[in-house]
Amino acid sequence: MSDNELAKTDQSVENKVPYYKQVADAIIEKIEQGVAPWQKPWEAGKDYYPYNPTTNKHYRGINAISLMAKDKDDPRWLTYKQAQAIGAQVKRGEKGSPIQFWEFEERVPKLDELGKPVLDEKGKEVQETIKLEQPRIIWATVFNASQIDGLPPLEPTKTHEWKAIENAEKVIKKTGAKIEHKEGDRAFYKTVADTITLPLKEQFKTPIGYYQTALHELGHWTGHESRLNRDLSGKFGGVKYAKEELRAEIASVMTGARLGIGSTPRV
Repeated sequence: MSDNELAKTDQSVENKVPYYKQVADAIIEKIEQGVAPWQKPWEAGKDYYPYNPTTNKHYRGINAISLMAKDKDDPRWLTYKQAQAIGAQVKRGEKGSPIQFWEFEERVPKLDELGKPVLDEKGKEVQETIKLEQPRIIWATVFNASQIDGLPPLEPTKTHEWKAIENAEKVIKKTGAKIEHKEGDRAFYKTVADTITLPLKEQFKTPIGYYQTALHELGHWTGHESRLNRDLSGKFGGVKYAKEELRAEIASVMTGARLGIGSTPRV
């Protein structure tokens, strides 16, 4: 069953406040408190990226950011019905967290020239996938494992450092980004040349530290006009600059979590 199909089983009432604004407001509040997710020293190798234990799939995009900002030590999140289906129960009085999916296509019966359903050799209707004229928003409410009774204890997962480094190296190479190494104390992305400059690897205290920095700069690299085409013209101290730094930091935290290299707060 897909993520979208799972979401349909436990739809919540859509809030009048747009989802992206709900998440943004929550993040802004945490920034003001000094406890935003990327300001925490996430341990390399530890799996803290939100995932659904009934599908073994990680949440993505804004859903992942939203759930990571909930300050839960357990990365498992599932719906009320999913918990019941595996013999668990949401604790009385617990409040769920909304997530949102977008559907761009759906499965419908295939019709013949006369408009009748096409049947296979077993007499069952043949399904086909069609694109929706407008995306359909699917809402769901999920609960953290700490809010649920009856779930098995979280099995500790640990990615060996060498494996985490191998994963990060593969991702960096696959991006095709041009990375230059120079002795110094600066790491930056240059828009005009479309290049990333990093200190020499041996200058970093740990290999993990090198890859955490590289992922941050790759976050900026995605904004080039040939890719996501973001406005990268901001100067240090300005609003544009701050927004772009925030994007890169969120990107590095999310990517670092998936790769198992963690993240280190940048101040």
